Amino acid sequence: MHQTMETALTNDINYLQREVAYNRNETAYKLLFLKFYKRLTGFAFTFVKSKEAAEEIVSDVMLNIWTMKEKLGDVIKLDVYLFTATRNTSINYLSKHSKYTSWDIDNIPVELDVTLYNLEDAILQAELRRKITAAINSLPPKCQMAYKLVREEGFTYKQVAAIMEISENTVDRHLSIAMEKLTASVKGYLQVK
Repeated sequence: MHQTMETALTNDINYLQREVAYNRNETAYKLLFLKFYKRLTGFAFTFVKSKEAAEEIVSDVMLNIWTMKEKLGDVIKLDVYLFTATRNTSINYLSKHSKYTSWDIDNIPVELDVTLYNLEDAILQAELRRKITAAINSLPPKCQMAYKLVREEGFTYKQVAAIMEISENTVDRHLSIAMEKLTASVKGYLQVK
């Protein structure tokens, strides 16, 4: 029986999660930490704009999964749980350490690293990449975040809805807006002269 890479990774994460929850396996915890650290730190950075703060937030989130003990075994999708916890911890950090007195995602500018696929890299020139980056950076913050979670992190609409605490339809609207802006920004550039 051949299992896909995603299934193998999911099974591996589930195994590590159970090992941490029920056997208090420190090696499994370290492996989980390493699997998620870079992605979660990048996600936290989109909120707090500080590498040190993002690292602190992710360390707190990961420490929390260790202290959950057996309750960690009840978490169904660990990756969604970790991104949601990172989002919430980032919001708490902003409430305590910044000018935001009442938090609203629309107040937080999101910066994205635009990663283009190999085929696109081979075809697109630097000017087109600049146009795409500018179009993404001009998106409203919620659209940027939905775009990043779906296109860069590979989450489903349902998972993004849970992370952002919005409906799946709203995720779809944010992505539609993002794609319309991206298409409009490169349409003239791609037309044959």
